[in-house]
Amino acid sequence: MYHPQGTHVLPSMSAEQRRRAQWWEIPSVIVALLVIPYLLLNYFQLGSFWGTVVDFLYIGIWTFFVVEALSILRIAPDNWEWARHNVLDITIIVTTAPFEFLPPGFEVLQNLWVLRILDLMPVIHRNLFRITVVRFAFILWTLVVFAGGLAYAELERGAEEAPTLFDGFYWVNTTISTVGYGDFLPTTFETKILAMGLQAMGVVLGAILVAGILPLFDREFAEGFSRKVSEKVDRLTGEVDELERDLIDIDSDIDEIARGERSQDRVLGQIARDLAEVRERVGAEGPHASWPSRAGGAPAAERGEGTGPNGAT
Repeated sequence: MYHPQGTHVLPSMSAEQRRRAQWWEIPSVIVALLVIPYLLLNYFQLGSFWGTVVDFLYIGIWTFFVVEALSILRIAPDNWEWARHNVLDITIIVTTAPFEFLPPGFEVLQNLWVLRILDLMPVIHRNLFRITVVRFAFILWTLVVFAGGLAYAELERGAEEAPTLFDGFYWVNTTISTVGYGDFLPTTFETKILAMGLQAMGVVLGAILVAGILPLFDREFAEGFSRKVSEKVDRLTGEVDELERDLIDIDSDIDEIARGERSQDRVLGQIARDLAEVRERVGAEGPHASWPSRAGGAPAAERGEGTGPNGAT
């Protein structure tokens, strides 16, 4: 579902179904932006008033996710196809539901809601700027640091030296970047599970960044190579054109000999010079590159000697 080219659209949808599904993009963007203030207010626990605001935001955001999923499910031509494309959405809706029987630790899974901010990608891609692989990787990296940092700080509240929210961001960033200084450690079962997931996510993010950055370095080399090839092709094209003109001249001279319009020696001398020029262009040098005279001097055509078909000079 989270793809820069389209968030709610399935491959099998018709044009009308696509239009109806894309209607949900703008509301999804608005709700996704509300996730950040909700998570921050829920973490800081500022008082009764803000607690009411947090509860209202929680019910509103979760209800929207459910209504959105049911609406797209109704539009989709194949419900199983929708389910296969939205496993993460279904998991988030179920594990963050306001059910009393869910363990208290499940509340931290609400941080996965920040992934809905990726719903912004289709709108940004179409209206603001192109979402490249590198940009997508950095956006995803930032979201993982934010959500993971909140989760770590929340789960480690009961530690002897409870980390701050900034400490949580710092720990997540060092974990997914595979640095791992060790100054902050997971001390609970939940944070150890979180660390394992972040370590796997770090490998994926690193691979995405490498895949996006390498072409940037190769582009300059590819453009230079392409430019050189283009210049060589243009040069060879010009030489071929000149060769074609020379061959046309030779054909014309041969036709004039056949019609008896010109002295044979003079025409053959011109043909010899034309052939010498052709061989010089293609790099072929041989004993017939010039048209020598019988006396070893200038070509017969240049001395004005020769006998035509009727014995004329």
